[in-house]
Amino acid sequence: METVLSLGRRVRLLRDHFGLRQDEFGARAGISGNRVSEIENDKGGTTASVLMSLCREFPVNPEWVLSGRGMMLKGDPESALPAVDFSVRINVLERQMRRVLEAETHREPGEAIARVPLYIGAVPAGTPDMAAGEIEEYLDMPASWVRGKKNIYALKVNGDSMIDIGIMHGDTLLVEAREKAKHGQVVIASINGEVTVKTLSISGGGAVSLIPENPAYRPIAITPDMDFRILGIVLAALRHYG
Repeated sequence: METVLSLGRRVRLLRDHFGLRQDEFGARAGISGNRVSEIENDKGGTTASVLMSLCREFPVNPEWVLSGRGMMLKGDPESALPAVDFSVRINVLERQMRRVLEAETHREPGEAIARVPLYIGAVPAGTPDMAAGEIEEYLDMPASWVRGKKNIYALKVNGDSMIDIGIMHGDTLLVEAREKAKHGQVVIASINGEVTVKTLSISGGGAVSLIPENPAYRPIAITPDMDFRILGIVLAALRHYG
């Protein structure tokens, strides 16, 4: 009988084959190293877009990614897979994964979708005001992503200071509007009116700094003379492949 590896085991096998750390592998797929760990341990954390990204970034057979059957890599001389155009395989994978995700998030009518405001440009200082006229559009998100929270908004990423945890330039961030955050959380913050996304660091002595997830940038130490505010906690980074 053929043994089919779990999705997590397949992802781990692919990562090990290319000799990448979880953070390196996650950067290629557009997710954080922590999410890679969750996927490899079969604790969820994956979506159709993540699997499609793996198929684009690595010479891997989409059928193997989705079902575990066939050979892992394209072009393997022992592969029993038929010669099918890669774009066709991606389309099949996308349709199959969409059905899986729709089944997982199915709820009663009116409960499956949450409308989230996407703000134009950078979020202004202070918690976004939905009446301020700075909303570009409303995004339809699975209600499970919002987790029942009411104060959710979205904004675009401008820059590459967070690429090591899979937040890329042009991504859309799903944010919970909050004025307080914990050490290690990724936050939207305002420093003297300038908005940024960084990882919040709070030392044992109470010193606060904002940490970029890119060695090309330096941490920002928060001093008492700064107008510093937390605008929200990042829940997810979304990416569109067009």
